[in-house]
Amino acid sequence: MKLFSNQENRIRCGRCGTEFDLTKNKEGCPLCGFGKKSFAEYPLEFSKKEEIPKTQSSVEFFGIPPEMNLQKGKTITDKETQIWGSWLMFNDFFAPKFISRVLAWKMYKEKKDSVFLSDLIEETINLIAKHHLSQLKGFPNLDKDRKGGRLVHHFLRTFVNMGLIDAHLDGIRGDEIWKENWTKIKISLTKQGLEFARIKNSVFDEGKKEQILSLEEKNWLVDCLKDIDKEGYKEYSILRQVYDFLKSGKNGNKDLGEWFENNKKFRDYIYERSERAQKDTKIFKQQIHNYARTFASAKISLLRELGLVKDKRSDYTIIGEL
Repeated sequence: MKLFSNQENRIRCGRCGTEFDLTKNKEGCPLCGFGKKSFAEYPLEFSKKEEIPKTQSSVEFFGIPPEMNLQKGKTITDKETQIWGSWLMFNDFFAPKFISRVLAWKMYKEKKDSVFLSDLIEETINLIAKHHLSQLKGFPNLDKDRKGGRLVHHFLRTFVNMGLIDAHLDGIRGDEIWKENWTKIKISLTKQGLEFARIKNSVFDEGKKEQILSLEEKNWLVDCLKDIDKEGYKEYSILRQVYDFLKSGKNGNKDLGEWFENNKKFRDYIYERSERAQKDTKIFKQQIHNYARTFASAKISLLRELGLVKDKRSDYTIIGEL
């Protein structure tokens, strides 16, 4: 996943998909406020008019899927995952879990070991629209991203790298397949992905508004992150460092942003990937500041979902054990 677009300070919001200039919007997304406001301020509301009885098959597509005999997934690592784990805009476990459930049901109902990415995303987008799930953090604003590009490139691809979903084109795997037409890419759920998809979820299964994972989900994910950490996917390592940083009494906004800015690995990572930063120290300084805040916001968001940090804006109190 490339960190920079052609205009190096522009980035897409992890909640609504809006592209904005980090230099001019230092506090976060100018549209939905990601980076400065918690999701608690945007509660989920299901439409009573379009509520569908659980007996209908469409609801099953995001209900708990059945057991299936699936292959174990493989973790995909590179220099980025070896330093920071997930990409800087990966800030949510609910969206990829939703995709995993839709994928599980499609494989089960169609009696196939894989489905085309285009069909999976079409089904997923239709369900998001029908049940008004765009208010959830991580889910696409369908007025701006009807095709689901954010779901694929920020969330589904992350689960592929973690080994929870498998993606290939004629047996070829890796970054190059994502440049191809989605009608050619085949997607399968893995054994680990199905395990996570089948764990009861407070939002999808109980209708709650807060995006906090259940204790079972949290424990499963932490164990999974520990396992793939050993293979070079360092999400657990960085979350652990952020967790310990907050536990020491540091602020999760200013202090954590400065911690990223002063981290040599982070600075080297940004510098190596930006020609403009290599030519102009002022640009480099601004990029370090902007992207440090984005990384910090994303990791805090994940810790909140795991029930480890209080789910309240500007409150970084540790409330659980990692």
